[in-house]
Amino acid sequence: MIKARAAAIAAMLCDVAAFAVPAAVYVASVSHEPASWDTAEFQGVPYILGISHPTGFPLFALLGYVWSHLMAVDTIAFRMNAFTGVTMAIAALLAYATALRLGASRPVALCVTLAFSLTQDVWSHANRAEAQVLAVAFETAAIYAFVRWLTEERPIWYATAFALCGLGMAAHPNAIWLFPGFLVGSLIARTRPNLALVAGSLALVAAGLAFYLYLPLRSAYIVAHGLDPTLALGTDGGIFWNYHNPSTPGGLLLDLTGNESNAPHYFLSSFNPVHVQDALWAFVSSIGEQYGAFTLVLAFFGIGAAWRRDWRTTLFLCVACTASLLFSVTYSGEGDVGRYRLLALWLAVPLVAALVPRDVAGLRATLGRTAIALFFAVVASIEFLAHPEFFHHDRGEGGRWVIDAVAPFTSPGSVIMVDWLDATSLAYGAYVDGSLPGRIIVSGWDPDKIAQYKVWARTHRVYILVNPQDVSSIDGAKLDQQIDDYHALYEVKR
Repeated sequence: MIKARAAAIAAMLCDVAAFAVPAAVYVASVSHEPASWDTAEFQGVPYILGISHPTGFPLFALLGYVWSHLMAVDTIAFRMNAFTGVTMAIAALLAYATALRLGASRPVALCVTLAFSLTQDVWSHANRAEAQVLAVAFETAAIYAFVRWLTEERPIWYATAFALCGLGMAAHPNAIWLFPGFLVGSLIARTRPNLALVAGSLALVAAGLAFYLYLPLRSAYIVAHGLDPTLALGTDGGIFWNYHNPSTPGGLLLDLTGNESNAPHYFLSSFNPVHVQDALWAFVSSIGEQYGAFTLVLAFFGIGAAWRRDWRTTLFLCVACTASLLFSVTYSGEGDVGRYRLLALWLAVPLVAALVPRDVAGLRATLGRTAIALFFAVVASIEFLAHPEFFHHDRGEGGRWVIDAVAPFTSPGSVIMVDWLDATSLAYGAYVDGSLPGRIIVSGWDPDKIAQYKVWARTHRVYILVNPQDVSSIDGAKLDQQIDDYHALYEVKR
């Protein structure tokens, strides 16, 4: 009895650690300051219930709003960074749980999960606000549910997988790439789902997508109550508050399609068979770069071993976790392709952890499981020690410095036009934490619209923040301040 109790406690500790260790590492390593680029937007938009760049990511905004207001500690940037860390830890827990479903022992599954959690690509996305990570959490939950359906054939798990997929798409549309896996899994299952189950499950996907109604409804409220200060300038909606003004049909279409970045074109290009080899190489290179060559070899042995035990589940996992790689290799406009490859890294956990299943007895099997556990414990430790920079945060880092740099030279009520990289930082200060009060932030500027800017200058001080390496002068504006080598502030002449 004592031995059974000790085993139960050990199992419980492994189960808890699979979530608690990654969550603790992520939360401890996140920044407390606003960032720049998309990260600053994801840090600030949920807090004010605003509208992000396409596709709006409504579920991230809504859940982030609840989290950032209930977790009323530290800065808002810290809260949203921690939110992403917790959601990535949930994805790690689901990798662990899926590995157990495939037959892995708990110690092995835990060690491989921790190695996954601490790879550079995973960790770097987990410690900053990121809608894609929330989508990955829902995607991995959907994959786990579908694996349960394949092995247990209980319809509730099939429907749950589709419902979670719909929620994932409401967080980020990249979750749509689960459908090839669902299709393959449905066709090869021992008992195929009946038409009623498929129809009901698709209806649950539609229910999740209903969260996109947030965009036009919230936009209409923002317009009616004058919450977006850029609307008074005659824009079609400003960043943070009302990107593209989706209360209008044209704005809503731009948000939902992502046509501004030509996303539909890249999506359709993903179905070109020529990209299959590129996607396969992306899988190989991602595993090799993040885990190392030995793990890459073990992953391929794991595919073979898992295939012999349960080819249906193995095929489903491989398709569901790698289909999005087709988009990642075609989406040339993406500045951070790694966030589209997180599921491929996640796949390595169940494949490697179940290489020597727990139900295989004998000395060789025990030694094999022990070797794998020790190897990945060392890998996880090395990865943890290799990234001290994740814990080192200078005061005023990220986007905070540009907020502080611009504040003395602009006054409340002034308009600041700046490219997206710094615009999100300034918008965070202007609209979220009040460190740049009263400023109106406009993302981007057009030298052909200087006449329009002069109209704004009749009622506001109007500034253009540019990189002096790229812009030496602006017709109709005078240099006001040279902030540093990469930031010059011009004021539009009245």
